[in-house]
Amino acid sequence: MKRLIGWKIIILGLVLLFGLPAGVSAQKLVVGYSGVTAIQAPFWIMKDAGYLKQEGLDSNLIYIAASSTMAQAMMAGEVAISTANSQAVVDTGLQGGDLVAVGAFVNFVALYVIAAPEIKSVQDLRGKPVGVTRFGATTDFAMQMFLKKYGLEPVRDVPIIQIGGVPELAAALSKRSIYAAAMSYPMGLVAQQAGMKMLANLAKEEIPFVHQGLTTTGKFLRERRAHAKSFVRAYGRAVHFMHNRKEESKAILSRYTKVTDPAMLEGTMQYAYDFVEKVPLVKREAFQVTLDESAKKNPKAKLAKAEQFYDNSLVEELIKEGFFVSLWGR
Repeated sequence: MKRLIGWKIIILGLVLLFGLPAGVSAQKLVVGYSGVTAIQAPFWIMKDAGYLKQEGLDSNLIYIAASSTMAQAMMAGEVAISTANSQAVVDTGLQGGDLVAVGAFVNFVALYVIAAPEIKSVQDLRGKPVGVTRFGATTDFAMQMFLKKYGLEPVRDVPIIQIGGVPELAAALSKRSIYAAAMSYPMGLVAQQAGMKMLANLAKEEIPFVHQGLTTTGKFLRERRAHAKSFVRAYGRAVHFMHNRKEESKAILSRYTKVTDPAMLEGTMQYAYDFVEKVPLVKREAFQVTLDESAKKNPKAKLAKAEQFYDNSLVEELIKEGFFVSLWGR
């Protein structure tokens, strides 16, 4: 009996020294989000409501101000899964990287063009600088597509300035360093309260684009597929939480955005409800539009196929398993 107790003590000591087996302990994961906007809310809820932990994922949540910068962090192995958009995935892939979207928060541009009050129409932007967070970011893609739709050539007709994050865009707009920017809520609301105006709702322009993705690397998907699937499950639970536990969701949103005004919080939450996908399937056309735009500057894009940049298999497996039906019903 003493010998048996002795072995148990030794085994317990080894467990404490070296940790539990990989299958038992939570898996470390660095998760990145690229904007302080309402459509990032599922990432915040996944963390704060405990869904990542529930799925066995021990996560650190970090903010990196633009998808293009996020892509660099992912390729460097500093971030495992992020909200990087289709432009970042395509640009990285055409340079030999292996980012892949395994899901999509939003499959079209979900931004508002906020402008100085003296800008009465899109044509008034001719010769005046507009701002984007980073070149290659969603704000950049959105602004360029918007200008082109109304006959203005980006850079040539309308200078584009790289500013930083969305809060920095609002500040630059108030100082007239720029005269318009593609912005999300809540900062779009903040800018409007400061006297700026909404020039356009880009959702009505129906520009296909993976505005926010569930993006990882091909390496992570191959080597840690089960963890990637767990992450997509956590996303699904977070979106369901957002719709069904509104006051708790507002509290989480307020914690990350620093918005406390009740009316602004309500408007910000509605922005998320309007645009965030309940079943995060990537739409092919969202990547095709991105490739078509990239092909104007990069000949490699003409030879690429949209399907090489996304993989819906995890979401499709969860659909077949009845996961989303269990959340939302039929």
